[in-house]
Amino acid sequence: MINLFKVHNPGTLGPLIDKLFENGMVTEGEYSDRFEKEFSEYVENENCSLVNSCTSALTLAFRLCDIQPDDEVIVTPMTCMATNEPASVFGAKLVWADIDPETGNIDPCDVKRKITPRTKAISAVHWAGQPFEIDEINKIVRDFDIKVIEDAAHALGATYNGIPIGGHSDFTCFSFQAIKHLTTADGGAICSKNHDDDQRIKSLRWFGLDRKYTAKTGKSRWEQDVTEWGYKFHMNNLNALIGLEQMKTIKSLIKSHQDNSAFFDKNINNSRVKKLKRSKNSESACWIYSLLVDNRDEFKSHMASKGVATDVVHVRNDRYSVYKKFERDDLPGTDEFCSKMMNIPVGWWLTEEDRKTVVEAVNSF
Repeated sequence: MINLFKVHNPGTLGPLIDKLFENGMVTEGEYSDRFEKEFSEYVENENCSLVNSCTSALTLAFRLCDIQPDDEVIVTPMTCMATNEPASVFGAKLVWADIDPETGNIDPCDVKRKITPRTKAISAVHWAGQPFEIDEINKIVRDFDIKVIEDAAHALGATYNGIPIGGHSDFTCFSFQAIKHLTTADGGAICSKNHDDDQRIKSLRWFGLDRKYTAKTGKSRWEQDVTEWGYKFHMNNLNALIGLEQMKTIKSLIKSHQDNSAFFDKNINNSRVKKLKRSKNSESACWIYSLLVDNRDEFKSHMASKGVATDVVHVRNDRYSVYKKFERDDLPGTDEFCSKMMNIPVGWWLTEEDRKTVVEAVNSF
């Protein structure tokens, strides 16, 4: 079976991890500092903080948006639970915006319709690594005191208007979970447009303390005052060490995804299968490759018979019981997308023969 996902192993970790444990420097420190710097350079945003998961990154983003009980947050239903659950932690009312059924991304027109005086933030995912219409969303909120949060869990390496995803909106959150482009086993990062926001995040991710306090003052870090409560969200040296090794090949890994996607764009040719629409002003990171088919179960069985794994990956969030208390308007774009969407393998592990097998399987459906 050709895998839908695979965990990348740089093959160099064993001796490095042994040395790390011998030194006993497992918690946040030298490696997390280095990884944070390298990642910041990669996304071209110096206001970047490592955390232990994308969920933690999103939680910090909502915290900095000052979400209060009964504030409204406009969200996409078509995403992982991790995108929307952090807003619920603060007691926000989730307002479901529809998606464009041709892209899987949030629909700016529906976002505009859903804004009320209680709207505090808009949170949206870059489906499959294809950036949503960031300029349109930011233009909509320009006249309101509304923050924009990008869930870029799928989108590391994507660009919008020629600029890497990571600095277009108020906050951008990345995932380094096991099957993402860049994995640290688990982990994440949050990028901010504002330097002061980034400094506050660096404090909040570690109990509200400045971890550099001793280096700055010569005093114990525990002697400093805590002015606001925080979390234990920082990334440790072990995860950061893995991240540093992964950074050595991240450009080639993402290019492999993009090359495989381009191969599918060119060679998949089946009237029963529809490919997602591509944006001219952005470049997808191609984390997954979504197709729209009228009979998903039949398609899944057919692909399995050809040795190709497929899956929906995520399901719409508004179906979960935990969200029943939130109003659900008609979402025709979401209905259409969710009834047809299925994903095929597109990752770095595909050989030339694998790519041809996937195309032949899709075209013979």
